[in-house]
Amino acid sequence: MNIAVFGGSFNPPHLGHFHLAKSVCESLKIDTMLIMPVKTPPHKSSKEMESEEDRLNMCRLAFSELDGCVVSHLEMKMEGKSYTVLTMRKLREYYPDAKIYFVMGSDMLTSFTKWYEWQEILTHCSLICVSRYGDDLDNLNKCADELNLYGECIVLNIDAFEASSTQIRDMIEKGEDVSFLLDNCEELNNMDYNFIPFI
Repeated sequence: MNIAVFGGSFNPPHLGHFHLAKSVCESLKIDTMLIMPVKTPPHKSSKEMESEEDRLNMCRLAFSELDGCVVSHLEMKMEGKSYTVLTMRKLREYYPDAKIYFVMGSDMLTSFTKWYEWQEILTHCSLICVSRYGDDLDNLNKCADELNLYGECIVLNIDAFEASSTQIRDMIEKGEDVSFLLDNCEELNNMDYNFIPFI
């Protein structure tokens, strides 16, 4: 079983997120894509970050049309600091025999060796990096070569879909149209979500 974990604030989720998740699923034949919103950081104000419940609901809506995709509240339910290594340990308990991939963007890969217990993370999962901009592949491949000494790191060369949650929030604040960056705007209560509550 191949499982990919795609984490982030998803504040809000947008078509760039959907494009990335879909591309990873198609490129690596992923069986299950876990969308995992992070816990609200204590240094963020309520104006900056939507509530955990709202972000979970937005993710259920945004990824509802991606086969094999489930929204997980694992990190939101964990106590203490939300370190990736703790998440990977828990997932390894749930799925001892699965191949687990951790999906990240360019900036996350280039700073990965500064993460808490980064070498242990690589014992639990393989890294998948997708370029956000398309012009940084040489640098990403160099980072991947260095990390491959400790585990597996894959750089996917797919068409970038440039969008950011910050950009969308700024546009909404200005009253601008953001419909081309968002999708699935039906009422949440009418959706049939793929949701695994215990993960």
